[in-house]
Amino acid sequence: MLKFINLISGSGSTNLAVLEAEKQGGKLYGLTKTVAIISSDPKAKGIESSKKAGFPGKNIFVVFPQKGDLAKQLLKLFNKHKPDYFHQLGWLPFTPSEVIKSYQGLNQHMGPGGKWMYGVRRIYAHIVFCQRLGEWRKIPIFCQLVAPEYDKGNVIYVRYEEIKPDETPEEVAERLLVIEHQVQIEGRYRLAKGIFKEEPVPKIAKNPEEERILLEAMKQARNKYPPED
Repeated sequence: MLKFINLISGSGSTNLAVLEAEKQGGKLYGLTKTVAIISSDPKAKGIESSKKAGFPGKNIFVVFPQKGDLAKQLLKLFNKHKPDYFHQLGWLPFTPSEVIKSYQGLNQHMGPGGKWMYGVRRIYAHIVFCQRLGEWRKIPIFCQLVAPEYDKGNVIYVRYEEIKPDETPEEVAERLLVIEHQVQIEGRYRLAKGIFKEEPVPKIAKNPEEERILLEAMKQARNKYPPED
């Protein structure tokens, strides 16, 4: 089995789906094992929900990115539990390069990538981009390798889903949540089976002009949903 450390920052819903898939009868049973869970927020709901799901509390840890030594905190835990991979499942901090050099990781993502592109922002940016183009393009939901830059790692599994013109970003986020879970489980499954093929990050912008429009949409998304930190 491949050993994983799951990294969370909030509700940890994908983390819970993965833990369930690792139980007997699940898609990941006998293929991957979560050996530790690390949260970047001591108040993250995913901590308690993991315990309720039966994951041992002694293997759930909290790190504090604001202390400025995140790499040291993570490497201490990684070196103790010796994972084959870490998996960023709604993990918000930027994983330090020292960690990426020592351990391989997977990342959960959907839609446009880059700094600030997390949460419903990704969907809002995609919607605004499509509205300005006058063309509704499917949004990519993918499992990718962690790279030294935000959301730049090659993809090992991707699905494309339609967004309806009358849906709000929040409605889309709720509808696609289960698919996000499925995509991460499938990526992890293919990695464990050795049946994946690396591909570049999906791009919905097809030329420089569309890239400019997408960048403006991403800025608009950040302004509409300002970060809490």
